[in-house]
Amino acid sequence: MKRKLLFIIVLFLFFSACNQERKDRVPLILISIDGLKPSYLEHTDTPTLDSLITSGVMAESMIPVFPTSTFPNHYSLVTGLYTENTGVISNTMFDEEIGRFFRLSDRSAVGDGRWYGGEPLWVTAEKQHVRTATMFWPGSEAEIMGVRPTRWYTYDNSVTYESRVDSVLTWLTLEDDSRPDFITLYFSRVDSRGHSHGPYHEVTMEALTYVDGILRQLINGLNAHGLGQKVNILITSDHGMIDLSEDRLVFLDDIIDLDHVNVINWSPVVMLQPTEGNTELVYNQLKAAEDNFRVYMKQDLPERWRFGGHHRVPDVVAVADLGWTITSRSFFERRGILAGTHGFDNAYPDMHSFFLAAGPDFHQGKVIEPFSVVHIYELMAYLLNIEPAPNDGDPAVLKPIVNRR
Repeated sequence: MKRKLLFIIVLFLFFSACNQERKDRVPLILISIDGLKPSYLEHTDTPTLDSLITSGVMAESMIPVFPTSTFPNHYSLVTGLYTENTGVISNTMFDEEIGRFFRLSDRSAVGDGRWYGGEPLWVTAEKQHVRTATMFWPGSEAEIMGVRPTRWYTYDNSVTYESRVDSVLTWLTLEDDSRPDFITLYFSRVDSRGHSHGPYHEVTMEALTYVDGILRQLINGLNAHGLGQKVNILITSDHGMIDLSEDRLVFLDDIIDLDHVNVINWSPVVMLQPTEGNTELVYNQLKAAEDNFRVYMKQDLPERWRFGGHHRVPDVVAVADLGWTITSRSFFERRGILAGTHGFDNAYPDMHSFFLAAGPDFHQGKVIEPFSVVHIYELMAYLLNIEPAPNDGDPAVLKPIVNRR
């Protein structure tokens, strides 16, 4: 009887401690404004972002992983891993072991956990009994390591931004154990307008002003529920944007015979798997014509990219110089080129992304130097009081922006 009573007391103390820890944990909202270039804020009105910058911490810019594309960077942000360690090497990729392509248009592939290496933060949190919810985020609709967020959705661009914010506010005001302490929120409009109209175009700037208004809806909602000073917010982007031109084209079929390669991914990072016996021929032909692009054998890819170490990277990779497009004549005649794009070398400032942190756990009115996106995972784990999984980030990089005592 005494042993049973002691067990009940220990169990009660354990759950009391867990409940107190949960009450003490400040919820964290991770927001992505896809394609937000830091310099955009100088070209349009963003009163909500301006206010958050004043009351929080902004980076001069954030350095994406290579390639500077949507899925690689969103997934590196939530895992703290470089591309070669996540395996998410592009928005389009091929894996011989899986035996299929990964494409954003293929929802079954996007939802297949085999494509995603590392441990995203929602998995880290759920494994430690911290509830999570993802209002869209690349990788969040797949079961990874046998775990999903408590709440998640298949990506649906038709869901209005107002509805997305309403869902987040509803989750945060739940009074039971299902209330999430980590939430993601994703907006793609700035990126899509940047592609269709180019960076700094009036339409692109209008898209940012609109998203800024959506952020105001979120802030107003938090304040209305008494949560204005009780939630931490990280606002990020995945890459910058650069304008393209028909005066800056490289036609791949003028250099090599396309029958000699399988093109895994097109510009600006062209991934080529030559057919058997043609690897040296394809590489040498590209090397001899190397102008406005750079070509590499897989083993010679720059180490600083932390890209070439994954088996999904094919044998030959050609990377366009900033603002150039590598295409084929037939594709160009059918489709032309986009007004703007990204994906180029992450050393280019035009490819750098956005970072802003605001909330009770952050300093106010602070601007920090550029840092790599892989360090955010450690910051988020620290804010949520959870043990991080192995990653490539350094917890010391972003600790100085935290105002905890």
